[in-house]
Amino acid sequence: MATRYEKLMNSELNRFWGMDYYAFIHNVLGDVTTKPSELVLDIATGTAFIPRIMVQKEQKFSRIVGLDITLEMLRNGKKLVGDQEGNRTIDFVCASAHEMPFQPNTYDRAVCCLATHHMSVDKLLSQIKFALKPGAVFHIGDVGGSSKWKIGFIRTVIKVFAFIYFLVTENYSRARAESKAVANVMTSEEWREKIVQQGFEDIQIREVQSSKFWAPNPIIIQARKN
Repeated sequence: MATRYEKLMNSELNRFWGMDYYAFIHNVLGDVTTKPSELVLDIATGTAFIPRIMVQKEQKFSRIVGLDITLEMLRNGKKLVGDQEGNRTIDFVCASAHEMPFQPNTYDRAVCCLATHHMSVDKLLSQIKFALKPGAVFHIGDVGGSSKWKIGFIRTVIKVFAFIYFLVTENYSRARAESKAVANVMTSEEWREKIVQQGFEDIQIREVQSSKFWAPNPIIIQARKN
């Protein structure tokens, strides 16, 4: 997916939510104002779309580190960053979000978009807490779930639908991954519970209304490390 990732995200987000990739990121970071001294971590950065947006919007920061487990994504991201002014402030690390290779209390801000449903949220939040400085903030944006999804029959139907949909539109590997990810999609209440368990404060969680009545709403989360 690396060479066509951003076009694919635009297509899929428009189809499911009625917004493009840029509009979704704006929902996650639209009101964020960074400081010149900030060190920012973009988790599951993919092709560095978020770091490039922050550069384009002339957000002030010391450095952005884009972390992703897929080397080919980072290679394509580096090519795209290379064509933009200010690219020296963007670095790349190939690693898992479950085992981030950083010193504790390093970052002033962390971002993770459209990826948490493919992860263990407990491990991710633990790693974010480890990497952030005291008082630092994280931002997460992803698909939100309904309490009805926890009903076994409904969850199975959604998993089967997701598998068939992505098998037809993409391939077997993507279909398997997205079907498996259904079990990781959480409600706002479940997110809040897990964030509280990790000891974060000032938790803000909101849903953005999808333009498609049949699609689950995207969920936007922000919290601060105490």
